Amino acid sequence: MNKFYKWIKDNKKNIAEVARDFGVKHGVVRRWALGLAIPQARFMQRIVAYTKGEVQPNDFYEVE
Repeated sequence: MNKFYKWIKDNKKNIAEVARDFGVKHGVVRRWALGLAIPQARFMQRIVAYTKGEVQPNDFYEVE
């Protein structure tokens, strides 16, 4: 589970709701949340704003 998925659950949202808020299909947000895809730069900026900075671009990269 990545930080974006955790944020969605912690804030009592669901993937469909987030997808509507971003104007994308459910599957797009699902892939982001499951770590199967990395959002494009334009969505990264929106994710940071949407989560009030709790989720950052680096959170989508598994760097140890």
